[in-house]
Amino acid sequence: MNAMHKCQTKRISRWVGCLLGLLLLAPDVVRSDETYDVVVVGGSSGGIGAAIGAARLGVKVALVEDTPVLGGMLANGISNIDCYSYESLSGVFEEFRRAVQKHYALMMDADPFFKPWKKAPNHMDGRSFQANEPRLGGRWEPHVADAIWKTMAARYPKLKIYYKRFAIEVLKNGNRVVGVITATDAGERLVLRAPVIVDATHEADVAAWAGVPYRVGREARSPLEPHAGQVFFYNNTGEFLPGSNGRQDRAVPSYGLRLCIKNYAPEDGDAHILKTPPPGYDPAKFKHASYGGQPSMPNKKSEMNVNPVGNELQQINWVWPEGTRAERKRLYETYKNNALAYLYYLQHEKKLTRLGLPKDEFADNGNVPYLVFIREARRIEGEATMTEADVNPFILGRCLEPPPQPASVGIGHYPIDAKPVRPKTDVTKPDKGDGDFFLVNVATAFQVPYGAIVPKRVDGLLVPVGLSATHVAFSSVRMDPTWNVLGQAAGIAAAMSAKRGIAPRSLPVGDLQRELVKQKVKLAFFWDVDADRADFEAIQLLAVRGAAKANAERCFRPDDPLTRAEAAVMLVSAFGIWPSVSNAHFTDVPWSHPAFREIETLFDNGVLRAIGVEPRWPAAGGYNAGKHSGFTQKNNFGPFEPDKPVTDAELRRMIELLGGRKSAPPADAAAAKSLTRGEACCVVWEKIASGKP
Repeated sequence: MNAMHKCQTKRISRWVGCLLGLLLLAPDVVRSDETYDVVVVGGSSGGIGAAIGAARLGVKVALVEDTPVLGGMLANGISNIDCYSYESLSGVFEEFRRAVQKHYALMMDADPFFKPWKKAPNHMDGRSFQANEPRLGGRWEPHVADAIWKTMAARYPKLKIYYKRFAIEVLKNGNRVVGVITATDAGERLVLRAPVIVDATHEADVAAWAGVPYRVGREARSPLEPHAGQVFFYNNTGEFLPGSNGRQDRAVPSYGLRLCIKNYAPEDGDAHILKTPPPGYDPAKFKHASYGGQPSMPNKKSEMNVNPVGNELQQINWVWPEGTRAERKRLYETYKNNALAYLYYLQHEKKLTRLGLPKDEFADNGNVPYLVFIREARRIEGEATMTEADVNPFILGRCLEPPPQPASVGIGHYPIDAKPVRPKTDVTKPDKGDGDFFLVNVATAFQVPYGAIVPKRVDGLLVPVGLSATHVAFSSVRMDPTWNVLGQAAGIAAAMSAKRGIAPRSLPVGDLQRELVKQKVKLAFFWDVDADRADFEAIQLLAVRGAAKANAERCFRPDDPLTRAEAAVMLVSAFGIWPSVSNAHFTDVPWSHPAFREIETLFDNGVLRAIGVEPRWPAAGGYNAGKHSGFTQKNNFGPFEPDKPVTDAELRRMIELLGGRKSAPPADAAAAKSLTRGEACCVVWEKIASGKP
């Protein structure tokens, strides 16, 4: 190589070196890749549930969160349990509730805020009510929620959390999501790769970027959705008002910055009083708002949750679901100014000078939350879609239990709570505005199927927050206890799929359900089956098979004796026995008996020999044309005693006979122990789990 070429080569090398150096310093260039088993985008209540659920299976997990706090709205202004029964809480969220209770335990006896409540059911079932008593861990301060979630997350060394970082792009390999590109406000990019991504954002951004179909707005009224579309409703009496036409539109329920407000004492001075109003302040806007700021959380703080007029705004947020990050940041400022304007109004117009922003909340953000409360944004189209009929039990049924979901991965319990989509302008009517309704009495505890968090068309992705539901159904599902447990289900499913090298949609839901109950997640609702019971897993897993059934009051009665009729229903459902009714054989089991089909099915399969009911055909002897060539058929040969308790030996013998295997004759029923319903579930599930009936 001659001297000129050497000089040119050196110049090129120096130029390339300088260029590479500049590229490495450039803030908008991807600097590195990191690989995990599961990546969770969004530290919402669903996101932290997913991260913990996955981490408990020992996989490597990354959680990306845009703010410096964990738990989403639970650490950004929502400071009480949005749930209508403690009995429906489970999984990670129940652990959070107990941690809150423990945190405040030392001040409970001295602070009257924690005095015991008298339950006041406000549901026609006589049991459901807003289950958020302070003494039971039902209320907390935002910074306490953040600390608890961080403590819970810190128990898992393979869980890494990236704060003040957000996703900006999705990576795909064909039809499968394989990673996300993340960034910071400083432009520092980082690629996070994983075989499964969990989109726990409220806007379902990752899903949308990946090409998952989605909905925004309200569906039209339909047979399964009597409250869909444009609706005006008076909550106090439960009546539709004129103007309710059920038309579909792209309207989105109101958002708001949910301020944490402190009640200051006179001796605290006036430093907490806002000295100047925020931009655009207009006291006339708040004429029809009502808020007194009485403490609703510990340490004399209150959650500002006032609508339709107050700290929330309607209609301007319709662009949020599909908006850019810059558009959302501008809207955040609008919502912040509106909330502060309302506080200023309360202080200066209403003379509530005791109210102010607490100095120990959101200290690096002007003492206001980092997040706008996004009630509803994009909702994906999943393998299953929840409708109002899945929450309102009177659409497809006539009792307080919605249609069963065999693929259930969690339960929720909250009224259908839709908020206004347009500003309230007509004050001559008592409704809260277009789209607002709170259906207390016709909503009950419900199940969420796995397919609702599995998106159509795209693999390697689960979506537990912007899940597949209509607007009306979403208005009940969208509560943080439900999102949290669905996130846990998504995290577990993601970890199991990653370990097996399969797409989440290919994961057998039965395998997922087994792991969920191990992590104390409830799959079916019973008032009387606590997750701490020894028979909890068996009852829950049989419930999703239709084998463990509640009574009309939704109680399982696990400590009651199992009757013969109940045993028949349990066995036929648990083992998937084909219905087979050939006659009415028993005088005390008419065709109208609720267990008639199952009892006769066991008879046809020879299973009732376990309780002494032998086949009758041998007594007829050989064929006799005079007796046997006709078509007469007798029925009601004798009693079955459907309410008689079943013994342990009898139940086990019936299971053996279902499997067609020979066994010793059943033990003497009088000498054998009778089984409770819970114990029976354990016996049956043990046989199912062993794969040997």
